[in-house]
Amino acid sequence: MTLKRVFQDFYRVPDYQREYVWGETDPKGERGDEVEQFLKDIQREFNAATKDSAPEYFIGSIVVCPGIDDVFDLIDGQQRTTTAFLILCAIRDFLDEAGANKPDDLPNQIYASSTDWQGKTVHSVRLDLQYEDSRGVLANYASGNWKNAPTQGTRSIANVYNAYRAVREFLSADLKGDVNEVRRFYGYFTNKVKLMRIQTASVAKALKIFETINDRGVGLGAMDLLKNLLFMSASSDDFGKLKSTWKSLTDTIYRAGEKPLR
Repeated sequence: MTLKRVFQDFYRVPDYQREYVWGETDPKGERGDEVEQFLKDIQREFNAATKDSAPEYFIGSIVVCPGIDDVFDLIDGQQRTTTAFLILCAIRDFLDEAGANKPDDLPNQIYASSTDWQGKTVHSVRLDLQYEDSRGVLANYASGNWKNAPTQGTRSIANVYNAYRAVREFLSADLKGDVNEVRRFYGYFTNKVKLMRIQTASVAKALKIFETINDRGVGLGAMDLLKNLLFMSASSDDFGKLKSTWKSLTDTIYRAGEKPLR
């Protein structure tokens, strides 16, 4: 499905999932280039477009299962989905700051409103990070309050800030800050960038598919696969304790500047 279709639904990243790690700064102070590479790969296909046609760009798959309140639990694909969401936020903010008109469908792909049976209007973000490390930071970017969003405090907060900043730099440098070019990129991004959404009936089945997709370590490290195996083997009642223990372990390794496998 297109990203336009993807962001017509709501997603939450469960609190036992790993944090957002794209754009993370390593102990030497060097920022990861996953976001920049993601954008440049898309831009390469975007630049190949003509006035009559444009090549599609496939970014892989995500695995979801239905949660409560018609929200999908996002079991696999958080990094790409979160980055895509931040790209939408950054494009909206760029156009707002330039005093330019936004595409009519853009705001609804970030934030949506609905009225319940009591007549109360509920505002919902299309993507919600529920793990403790995020501390609700994504809501700041979704609401357009990025200037007041925290930039430090946890690894996820810093990484989300780095990713958003990388997108804004891309819009200003690679697209030359041209509002028409940014609008064209948005049109390509939402209509021609596609992914496969695999929907399962339960978390257990979603985790099994996650393992099947990633068992050769494509895009994931052994530590991620080990974590998934532990959650597959644990009772859901133990998820909270397992999540806390795992985070303590990985944070210790990160602070020490060590590679997990060592």
